[in-house]
Amino acid sequence: MDIRGRRRLASACALLTALPVAGCGLVLQDDPGGAPPPPPEAVSVPVSTPVPTPVITPYPVVDTTRTPAVALRPTTGAGIVTRADAYGLVSSVCTLGFFARYPGGEVVAFTAGHCADLARQARPDAVPVARYMTDADSSVAFGAYIKATRSPIGQDIAIIQVQGRDVRPVAPAIGPVTGVSTADDLRAARPAICIVGARTGRSCGALASVSGSRVSWAGIAAVEGDSGGPVYARWPDGTYTAVGVVNGVQARPDGTGTGRGTGTLIAPDMTANGMTLLGTRPR
Repeated sequence: MDIRGRRRLASACALLTALPVAGCGLVLQDDPGGAPPPPPEAVSVPVSTPVPTPVITPYPVVDTTRTPAVALRPTTGAGIVTRADAYGLVSSVCTLGFFARYPGGEVVAFTAGHCADLARQARPDAVPVARYMTDADSSVAFGAYIKATRSPIGQDIAIIQVQGRDVRPVAPAIGPVTGVSTADDLRAARPAICIVGARTGRSCGALASVSGSRVSWAGIAAVEGDSGGPVYARWPDGTYTAVGVVNGVQARPDGTGTGRGTGTLIAPDMTANGMTLLGTRPR
């Protein structure tokens, strides 16, 4: 997650990942040299619907040292600086999530809650400031964190109130977003899950589970630095709906992602505050 030497900050995030398990079949054959086997006793077998194992498309190894995505203005999916020392020499990176608007017109953006925790380390005595990256070594302040919640089993989400309204609400890598999906929506249809990360760009995989306000996936090539990025659903009709923000990913010792990760849904916050998603198309 760090630009210079500080990585795996997001690894402290709890990961609630469902792992597919393959079953084994047992075939019984008659013994041609002996007596025929006795008929089996009648037993009551509960009827259940088998759950198919998601087919995960392999993904390439991700270079975790590459420069995070930058933007000329706040952009969904671009890198945001989350911590800097007193001299501005050391910083770490998260990713900016979806933008939304309050009923009063205020523009906000979502990211991961632990990204706000890191931002507070720059100035513990002040409201943490959000900064988006303009190149590999500089950034520009664009708002302040007005909410930051971090729980191993609940929400890990932050809301940034944006100064002004000159934002790019949807990253070019995201398809035609048409709204926001709830936990019930995801459970009912189990769409593909995609993210856009400042370090890895866009990748898609399989929905693994939905529990409360958390969603988990498999087969997404995310690494540290992608935390806070937009999580969205890809539907069979070619449309996309906003889902949430990246909370954490599982990484190998060499820093590459295992494909497993978790996110927090944004629907509860949007519903509670009467927000509307920016950059969406009509259904």
